Order: sequence, then structure tokens, then C-alpha cells
Amino acid sequence: MKKIAIIDFGGQYTHLIARRIRDLGVFSEIVHPESFKTNEEIVGIIFSGGPQSVNAEDAFRINLEINKNETPILGICYGHQLLAKMIGGEIENGENKEYGFTNIICQTDAVLFDGLEKEQKVWMSHGDHVCKLPKGFKITASSNSIKIAAYESEKYLGFQFHPEVTHTTNGMKMLENFIDICTKERNWNVKSFKHQLINEIREKVGNRKLVLLLSGGVDSLVALELCIQAVGNENVYSIHINTGFMRLNESKEIMEHFAKLGFKNIKIINAEGQYLKELEGIVDPEQKRMIIGKLFVDIANDELSKLDRNTDWMLVQGTIYPDTIESGSTDKSAKIKTHHNRVDEIEKLIAEGKIIEPIKELYKDEVRKLGKELGLPYKLVHRHPFPGPGLAIRVICSDKTEPQIDYTKEENFMNEILSEFDMQGKTLPIKSVGVQGDFRTYHHPAVVWFKEDTHKSWEMINDCSSKVINKLKTVNRLVFSMKPAGNLQLEKLFLEKQNLDELRKVDAILRKKTDDIKEIWQMPVVQLPLRNADNRLCYVMRPVCSMDAMSASVYEMNFSYLKDIISEVQNKENIGYIFYDITTKPPGTIEWE
Repeated sequence: MKKIAIIDFGGQYTHLIARRIRDLGVFSEIVHPESFKTNEEIVGIIFSGGPQSVNAEDAFRINLEINKNETPILGICYGHQLLAKMIGGEIENGENKEYGFTNIICQTDAVLFDGLEKEQKVWMSHGDHVCKLPKGFKITASSNSIKIAAYESEKYLGFQFHPEVTHTTNGMKMLENFIDICTKERNWNVKSFKHQLINEIREKVGNRKLVLLLSGGVDSLVALELCIQAVGNENVYSIHINTGFMRLNESKEIMEHFAKLGFKNIKIINAEGQYLKELEGIVDPEQKRMIIGKLFVDIANDELSKLDRNTDWMLVQGTIYPDTIESGSTDKSAKIKTHHNRVDEIEKLIAEGKIIEPIKELYKDEVRKLGKELGLPYKLVHRHPFPGPGLAIRVICSDKTEPQIDYTKEENFMNEILSEFDMQGKTLPIKSVGVQGDFRTYHHPAVVWFKEDTHKSWEMINDCSSKVINKLKTVNRLVFSMKPAGNLQLEKLFLEKQNLDELRKVDAILRKKTDDIKEIWQMPVVQLPLRNADNRLCYVMRPVCSMDAMSASVYEMNFSYLKDIISEVQNKENIGYIFYDITTKPPGTIEWE
């Protein structure tokens, strides 16, 4: 079978590249640089992105005799830089960083841009860039920030941007143009996808019983239905742990849905007290995730000990691919954040062969398609994603009441940039997780607003967000305020029932007002350890548009509607500012922690 090899240099989108190639009808497989060997089945090679600098002494390399190679190679981001350097080009560690949407000007006679318009909107995520090309190469695209956004030679081609993400408007066409260089055959398909997964479950499970930790989200729901169809309802035992971090009435609604679907052997465990006790005083987001994941395993083990001791059990997880890649699943990928299903206790059980993850190679949109194929109701399959740790990672905890750093210099520079957009802003004395150039960042968000009587424009907001984050190393996320953000006081905030109950109420109102907006894929609501001048807690709403969670754009809400729903929440609850997150992914992760 002809195939394209994806060389994994640790990029956050490596798996997505492989999937896009399969979507275009050619088999693809991911290979580590150390184990790569060419053979007659490989008709094309793609070098993935990665978190390192090509110029670093310990940068990832590939054992490939480039001068003897006859197979077409496409380099993407890090791969674009590495490929150029292997053949004699030069890479610069400059200030021209780009994250998110970027416009490029293409040479339309170039192979990879065949059939496309001269100007293209693409998705950038890089720090380094190619500053000098090898002999025989030509520039095929440029952006305002970098001269070499794409290049080509007879068999070597490169993109500084990511064609594989949906936010590169014509990325699939660009990849298809590369495939055309490699092969004319398009004979790969996944018609028996559901049956393939069911057979794999039967093969792995054998005569064992299955226990599934049921969160109520689409991932665990699809994993449960898949297992039931594979081994039968009577062989699957489900545990729903109410951690106290669920949304309003969530556990009750979950059980009602499952009763209608005819699921059996489901038990609810009320563990709110245990979780709040274990997380008392904890503020570090990674520590929160670790504690939550460990407690999940402890509770599951306790339940398993109550079952038939003569029965051999396996634990089922609804892990999907973004969970594993963001947790640093390979020795080449950077850890963005540890997902609750990738803590040490889980990794140990995986190594012992006691865990099965039937959908771990899939993205969220693929999980939804599979759910539909399994016969699950549309309403359940298309629910907004909800993280395993729940609202615990949507409360930004703090044990400080004073900022630890003086942000005056950064704020002055930021406001110089903002003046171009008739806007003002300030740095927030808290931190959130981001992903920039395939690396985890843990920097400050900043809040921005338009000056009085300025016409509000999403185009200006998006341009402002991109420019500020690309220019300021201390900021990885921007939020928008409908009115000037006055005095904000940092306060101590922990995972306590009262705080979680307040967040639940705000979250419920905002979700009710936005649930019918189909473009919104997910809308986390975040509680901040900040109070306004009236001593009211502040919040952030983060509506994003996405398909697979690996990249996301901001939903551009009508300003009048945004003003109305903020006013409604503030009138009903004792709420301060409600900011609107205007950060794409990258550079900001969808969740704040």
C-alpha cells in the first residue's frame, strides 16, 4: 500500500496532519525520527512541527541521507526550518514571532498554491523562521513579518504555517497539491471504522469485564456505547463520580439521559466532600489536575474492590487525542497541561495493561461522527465539551492579595500598541496556560477596551489581540471589556463550595443565552480572583469555534447582544466585570488551566 510518512518532531498537530492525509484518500502513518527508514511503499514524507529551535544543540534531527533522497518532502513549521537547514539554509531566532491568523501573499504558479488566489489566510505558530534558502530553492509565499513563509524546490517544499488546521482557509487544497506530487492514487477509506473499533475492543478485552468512569461528556458517552456494542451491556459497569465540580444539575441530567438510552449498571458516587478536602488551599493548576486524577483512580479502585474478586476487570477511559498530545504523550512533544486521564496513577495502569482507551486516536469531531454512527441522540453527541476536572480548572485560584511583579513597563508598551486601535488595556495580576510554537506558556492575560465613543469592530479586536500577543513576551491571552476596566483588586480565592456555586449560576445563565448559537463549539466560563471597585468577583466568558480542539478561533458575538447578556447576569447575581476572551488557540489554550 502506498503511504505518506509523517515524521514526528513533537508538534501539537502531528496527528492532525496524518488524519488530513487520510481524509484526502492516502494512507499515512506517524513515525519517530529515530526509527524512520525509507521503503518503496513510502511515496511522500512530511516533517511535522515541533517545540524546539532548529538552532539548538539538542534539536531533534532525522537520520536521512538528504542528498540521496528521491522522495518528495514537505516541511511544516519546525519541519520547514529543519528541511531548509539540512540542505544548507539558515534559520534565524528573531523577533518576528507570529501566532494565529496571518495573511500571506503567494506565488500562484507555485506547485503548492496551484488553483488558489494570490492572498491566503493561514494559521501561524512560530518563533524562529528561515532567513536564507538553500541553493535551488525559491520563495513561494511571504507575510508582513517574514519574507519566507513558504518555499519550493524540485522535490522539497516547506510551509512556515500550519495547512492542516481548519483555520488555514485552503490548507486541504495545499496538502492535496503536495499529495499530487507524490501519487495519483486515492484508495484509502475508513468505511468499516465503527466495526474496526468494536473488533479491537473485543480482541483486547477477551473475557474480562469493563469499568468506565463516566463524566457525562461526549467522549466517555461514545466510549461507553462502543464498549456496550462490543461486549454487551451486562459486561460494562459504569461509575459517575460527582466531584462537586459539575455544572448546574449536571449529574441529575446525565442519569436521566442514560435511563432513556437503556444503559444499565451505572452508579453515582457523591464525592464532593472528598475532592474539596483534598484540594483545600491548592492554587497551582497542575497540582489541581494531579490531585483530581489521583482521586479518580482511588475511588475507582475502591469501587472495584467491592465487585466480584474473581472477576478480571479493565478500566475504560474516554481519552481522545488532544488529551494525550497536550500532556506530552511522546518524547518529542512538550507538555501543555496534564489531563486528568494522564496522571502518574493512570500511566501506571496503562503500563500494566489494565486500561483500554478505545477512542484515543480520535479528535472531537470524529468522536461525534462515531457517536452518530453508533445511534446516539444528536443532542447528546453535540453537547459542548466539558473537561474531566470540571469547574475545578475554571476557578483561577490565588493565595495572594498583592501582585508579585510590577507590570508598568509592559503596560506602557502594550498601550503604545493599543493606541493604534484606539484602545487601552492593563495586565491582569494572574496567569493562564497557553501554547506558543508547540511549547507550554504560563503568562499573564491582559484586559483591553475601546476608548470612549470608538466604533467597536471585531476586525480591530482580532488585529489587536494578534499584535499584542506577538509583541509582548509576558502576555499570552487577551480579554475584552465592554467598558473601561477600573480598579481590580487581587484576592485570595480557593476551590470552596460557595465559590463553585456562584460559578455554576453564572455559567448556567451564560450557557442558556448562547446554547442556540451553533457556531459556538464550547464556552468555558472562568471565575477570577479579582474584585472590581464594588467588591464583586469578576468572570470571563470564552466562546470558541473549533472542530477538533487542536486549534480554535474566537466567536465574534454581536456587541449589542453581548452587552445585554452581561447586563442580565450582573442584574441577577452579585457579579463584577464579565470579560470576553478574544484569544485564538494558539496562543491561548481553550481552557485557562
